[in-house]
Amino acid sequence: MDLKLILEQLDVNDRQVDLDHLINNMLQQIGSTDPVLRDDLIYSTFGKLVMMDFLNKEQLNHLLNVCLDQEHLFYQMGERETDSVFTRSFSVLVVALVVEKDRSSRFLKKEQIEASIEGIIRYLQEEQDTRGFVVSKGWAHSIAHGADALAEVIKHPLFDRKKTSECLDAIQECLFKEGTYVDDEDERLLFAIEALLEKGMKEEELSNWVTSLSDNLEAHFEVERYSVQFFHKKKNVLCFVKSCYFRLLIRDTCSNARRVMEDVVEKWTREIYLGD
Repeated sequence: MDLKLILEQLDVNDRQVDLDHLINNMLQQIGSTDPVLRDDLIYSTFGKLVMMDFLNKEQLNHLLNVCLDQEHLFYQMGERETDSVFTRSFSVLVVALVVEKDRSSRFLKKEQIEASIEGIIRYLQEEQDTRGFVVSKGWAHSIAHGADALAEVIKHPLFDRKKTSECLDAIQECLFKEGTYVDDEDERLLFAIEALLEKGMKEEELSNWVTSLSDNLEAHFEVERYSVQFFHKKKNVLCFVKSCYFRLLIRDTCSNARRVMEDVVEKWTREIYLGD
């Protein structure tokens, strides 16, 4: 029977459902270009199965291990404007689901959490297809999905705070990828910043990192000058910094870091940087 029809008619409480077969079938089609099958049915079904305790530990482990492999999270990594992005982007969402579930149930080994952290960081560093919504195929949203997953692994009790700088580097790399973010990618990346702060990241580290964003943008300006590529990077960075500023302002925290953000925004909105 067609997977779409199976999922539309699925009763997750039916004990006769072969969950092992269903999981593998969904994993095989996790990157379908049919947005209803991929997003509304496969991902939503994974969400129900994982979060509502329909899967045992072995099935959850299998789900995580497959989604982290070369045929899922890193499937044809480096491609742009191809359908392979859907496999990568929705695999990382399922990784986030399993890690989130493990925060309360603790069925994963320490090595699996470490592999998840490393995989998600690498994914954000290497992903080159930054499209958000794709006409007729639905959401790719690779950076937003990766950001969600990064926030989840940071929140996990086994997250090593020594990984903070690697997480910040991955977020910075996202902000300097080609393309302009228009589908709330900056807001989603902020969840990871908030998670790092909750894990004890020092305000000084955040301030220094924001300064490094500006320094990196300066280096790109020296090479690219008033090019379209530069202005796309500038927009991504400034939108993120502004969003971060107001998020911290609402929470009434990190006043020194906010002043650094004010200086960065002021610098990059001067007339000299406005172009022709």
